[in-house]
Amino acid sequence: MSPRLATPADNERLLELFGAVPMQGELVLSTQRSPDFFRLYDIQRGTAEVWVHEAAQGLSAMGTFFAREGWLDGRACRVGYLGDLRTRFSARRHRSVARFYGPLLEEVARRLGVETFLTSVMATNAAALQALVRRQERRVAQPEYTLLRRFSAVSVHFTHRRAPRPGRFHVRRARPEDVPAMAALLDADHRARPFGYRYDQGELQHRLAHWPGLGVDGCYLAFDEHGALVGCTSVWDPHEVKRYRVLAYRGSMRWVKWGYDAMATVLRSPRLPEPGQDFRYFYLCNTSITGEDPAILRALVERVYADHQDRGYHFFSLYMGEEDPLQPALRGFFQRRLDFHLYAVTPASLAGRPSPPGGRTGFEMALA
Repeated sequence: MSPRLATPADNERLLELFGAVPMQGELVLSTQRSPDFFRLYDIQRGTAEVWVHEAAQGLSAMGTFFAREGWLDGRACRVGYLGDLRTRFSARRHRSVARFYGPLLEEVARRLGVETFLTSVMATNAAALQALVRRQERRVAQPEYTLLRRFSAVSVHFTHRRAPRPGRFHVRRARPEDVPAMAALLDADHRARPFGYRYDQGELQHRLAHWPGLGVDGCYLAFDEHGALVGCTSVWDPHEVKRYRVLAYRGSMRWVKWGYDAMATVLRSPRLPEPGQDFRYFYLCNTSITGEDPAILRALVERVYADHQDRGYHFFSLYMGEEDPLQPALRGFFQRRLDFHLYAVTPASLAGRPSPPGGRTGFEMALA
């Protein structure tokens, strides 16, 4: 059977397949998108197509193509993202995805006007790296995967009480009248990023209006001694559209949980979730730091931490690239890192094009 576009009638089966393929490791997690699988894309500006492959026993594979407006080399372009790839063992055994993936990507890319898609793959996911990235002559119209960046989803845990330290930068929560200045800072930043967002077209205003749980008072601004806006970030709790559920603790993570829970009991902070329970967390997004100065990000993170340390959260997550100049901003915080590879995926008919330029990309980890 050929792949087909999913419809709202497939919602329950999509949720079941999506949650049935966990992230493996010493901490086994599944991503939960109930009650509406499609909502994560509905809140974004762009076009999303969820494709499924159906077998006699139900959905055997799925994946999403998403296209939005963006920047590349200083010019406006269409930016794609590939996500939600899930396959049952039967689909992998019969190579269902391998047969259809390349031709389907060619067709969707042409129709949506996208030359390059972004996708993130967990660094320890050897099966995905083997199946998707490695070049194989027998693969039909195999897309070209180009490694753009290695990055970590860094989780900063609320382990003890902190207060912001005095420094060169003043941080406060945003007010409605600050939105244009924050949007201008993000726009100037993203125009220079490969695959940046179109903040000049109201991206920030759209997020504030449509992302559940994101508001102006959840945006933080950093000012220098002259009153100039030099950095910003937003706190976003995605629990209405995406959650991470613990399935198991294995190996050293069992001891980590034991020690963490003992410390949490003393400090009266949340213990780590038991298997079957969800983490409580939020992302830092809409982040822009002038001059890649880690002291600016440090001031923002300290204020965010202090404002949320008594609200029942386990941690907050932010993007940190390999050899990222902003890494010193997190010194002294209790952190855990989940490593990923960020790839540019090009249809086979466009393979061999020059690699995108270096520098921080417009990839938004909170939406992956």
